[in-house]
Amino acid sequence: METKTLICRCACGKFQARLTGLPLGSVVCHCHSCVAAGKFIDDKFNGTNTSVLKNGGAFVVTFPARSIKFITPDLSNVAAQNDVLGFVKIGEKGRNPFRAYTKCCGTQIFTLVERNLSTYCGFNGNCIYEEDGVTPFRIGEEPVNIMAKFAFDPKAVPDPKVNYVTLQVAFNIVKNVLNPFAEKFEDEAIFANYNSTVDTVPITWEKK
Repeated sequence: METKTLICRCACGKFQARLTGLPLGSVVCHCHSCVAAGKFIDDKFNGTNTSVLKNGGAFVVTFPARSIKFITPDLSNVAAQNDVLGFVKIGEKGRNPFRAYTKCCGTQIFTLVERNLSTYCGFNGNCIYEEDGVTPFRIGEEPVNIMAKFAFDPKAVPDPKVNYVTLQVAFNIVKNVLNPFAEKFEDEAIFANYNSTVDTVPITWEKK
């Protein structure tokens, strides 16, 4: 059986990852954090990037670590990462900068979970292409809009939608946490380090 190969790349193509096989799933998240991060990066680069936003939410397509090969930059090289990637965290007290963008063109490129739990990566769904790197990859069914209850404008979230997360998302999270044998990322530079560029997305939505 032939194995499908996809390419995730930023707007200018300086950042590329090879994705082998089909994704674990895709969603459009409307929570305040995901949307605020996407808008912050868009504003930082004056909207010249490939935005992660779709239907007002963040369009994320997830792949397991074992199926991801970072082509450029070399993410086994921390210095190379610092030249190409920047990160954002939510609020001054944000514990970890999980969302990464490319410094070359300002594309929000991927989202991670906790370092010791990272067995998969969520890529910007608007940046995934067929193996030629040109033809956009079509997911198939329209991705579900999740976390609708926590959107900046819940009534504007289009169908299909759910107020929290789908069963598939919940299953993937639980499997990620409970499976001690799941393959994690070998490329340490995929995570922010002490020398990484980290921007803070201001929290403007919490009640004072």
